[in-house]
Amino acid sequence: MSFLRDSSIGNKLLIINVVSMGLAMLILVLSITAIMFASSRNSLLEDVNNQAYILGESLAPTVLFNDFDAAGALFEALPPHIEYVVVLDQAGKKFVAFPHHAEILADYQTSILEHYFSGIHVSYPLKINDQPVGLIRLGASLDRIYNQLTQFLLFTFLSLILSTGVGIVMLRKLQPHLLNPIVGLTKSMRLISHTDNYSLRFHLNNKDELGELAAGFNTMLNKIQSNQVRLDAELVRRKEAEDRLQQLAFYDNVTHLPNRHFFKERLERVVSSTLRHNSSCCVMLIDLDDFKNVNDTQGHHVGDELLMAVSQRINKALRGSDVLCRIGGDEFAMIIENAKDAAQVEFIAERVIRLLSQPFVLHEKEIFIGASIGISFCPVDTTDIPTLLRNADNAMYSAKNRGKNNFQMYHQDMEYKSMKRFTLENALRRALELNELFLLYQPIMQINSNKIVGLEALVRWNNSELGVVNPGDFIPIAEETGLILSIGEFVVNEACLQMQHWREVCGFEGMLSVNLSGRQLFKPDAVERIIAIVESTQYPYNLLNFELTESILMDHSKETFDKLEMLNNLGFSISIDDFGTGYSSLSYLKRYPINTLKIDRSFISDLPQDLNDVAISNAIIALGNSLTMKIVAEGVETKEQAEFLEARSCDLAQGFFYSKPMTVSQTMEFIMARLESSKMDIAENAVA
Repeated sequence: MSFLRDSSIGNKLLIINVVSMGLAMLILVLSITAIMFASSRNSLLEDVNNQAYILGESLAPTVLFNDFDAAGALFEALPPHIEYVVVLDQAGKKFVAFPHHAEILADYQTSILEHYFSGIHVSYPLKINDQPVGLIRLGASLDRIYNQLTQFLLFTFLSLILSTGVGIVMLRKLQPHLLNPIVGLTKSMRLISHTDNYSLRFHLNNKDELGELAAGFNTMLNKIQSNQVRLDAELVRRKEAEDRLQQLAFYDNVTHLPNRHFFKERLERVVSSTLRHNSSCCVMLIDLDDFKNVNDTQGHHVGDELLMAVSQRINKALRGSDVLCRIGGDEFAMIIENAKDAAQVEFIAERVIRLLSQPFVLHEKEIFIGASIGISFCPVDTTDIPTLLRNADNAMYSAKNRGKNNFQMYHQDMEYKSMKRFTLENALRRALELNELFLLYQPIMQINSNKIVGLEALVRWNNSELGVVNPGDFIPIAEETGLILSIGEFVVNEACLQMQHWREVCGFEGMLSVNLSGRQLFKPDAVERIIAIVESTQYPYNLLNFELTESILMDHSKETFDKLEMLNNLGFSISIDDFGTGYSSLSYLKRYPINTLKIDRSFISDLPQDLNDVAISNAIIALGNSLTMKIVAEGVETKEQAEFLEARSCDLAQGFFYSKPMTVSQTMEFIMARLESSKMDIAENAVA
């Protein structure tokens, strides 16, 4: 069966036909043989019965008269197919037999089937006048029949062999008409299976079932090819989707740099390799300085272009094995493998800062930014990845606190500062809710008359656990976290209410100065919120002055200009705080509606001894006077400084020479005293 299963279809057809034809012929021959045997035996049986009748009629008298010679003479005329004859008398004893040993054959007992095929045995009674006188038994041999059947079978089998050979030859001749289409169809199937080329077709013009099979095969190929085209297109789409998901999962959509997820996985491998090979690596966190100002003033599209340009520049500072990732809005991270020493890493950090210090030209505008970089080494600082990142983050904030645009290596003191900042930030978030913020007021004096002309409101923070917190510690945190928005509105509201109270109680009509942060000004509804607060206090617009830093004005955006012009048109005054310490661009003095310049205390502290400070102060005062702006000198602490400023036509001053920042009660006493002194001076002048 396995041979038949594995044979070709041609051999299978040949074997099946030969076996089928052979079985059919065998059955036919066996049937004819059986019929011939039965017919010949019946004829022989009839002949034996006739012989028995004839002998019986002749032998009855011989038995009656015991004539043995007459009985023996009758046996000589028996035909050759009679095998034996036994004559029994009435007593059942053998009277005569042919041949003499026939009694053995007559008495031989056989089965019915064997009796049927072994020969013919007949018994016939001997009677005279219906009176029994004995019994005759005859037996006939079937050898003649078997000889005839043997000759017939031999001839038949020879004919069968001849016909089988002829049939095989005919099958071989006719099989190609049936097998060639099947073989061709099989070859086509194998070729398509091996090449996956579903555009192949099997052409057969037969109108029979094979032609229908070929047509069905081609139709199936058409459908497979169509499905294959759709499947290929779907696979392409899926591959593109997988690539897109891979890109989204591991790469930044703006800069196309590896993202935070990629950074973490890569850092784990690098740290593991570093520890395994006893080498060194480091993480460098790069935070862009003042990027939010660019994003808020120029728009997010410009911010995205700037991030792309920054990533391209930083890549120039990388070695082949280093990896740059964007892990946050304006924060990048660099993994430096095989960091041999600190000097090598410092060189890379300095190059990054130098590259980013150069101006970026976007949309025909020059944009200046810097970078604060924090660096932490593995395994020198730590082998724990979260700690390594936290150390680099602490070092980066240390760089920001040192004036930005520099790099810092991590050291253990930064951990304390980081915890301190964390504590301050958490406490500051509840400062307003717990009424821990309060205001101090520092007088602004007219130098030539020594009269109080205004007050600057200064926010302070007294925490129940931390005590009085230095503004230099919490104001930067408030700027970074956005808490400066609520703190700034608190200052404006509280100061305006207090000044309105002093106007009503003391009749003090001095100017109130409050600091306005960039975050407040850059909010879309900044002007509306300021107006709402001031309106609620009923404080006059013309008595409120907003102090801005130079960095706020450097964006040159139309939105900033429109907001400041709107405030100025409403009657509010605008002053530049700490003038001379920032960009000191003269263009914004012309462009923006500025009323007052405040000279930074760093240029006042060494007057009049330091010739450089003298030159700078003279220049700022002359510039302000030529632009018809008021000039306020900050940090005046000595009489010599006041006299120097008065001699240079500086209008106003504030500092410890006049008064330190005071509480509400102290400020009221100061105001009352100055107002009383002014009344006395007026009275004396009137008497004179």
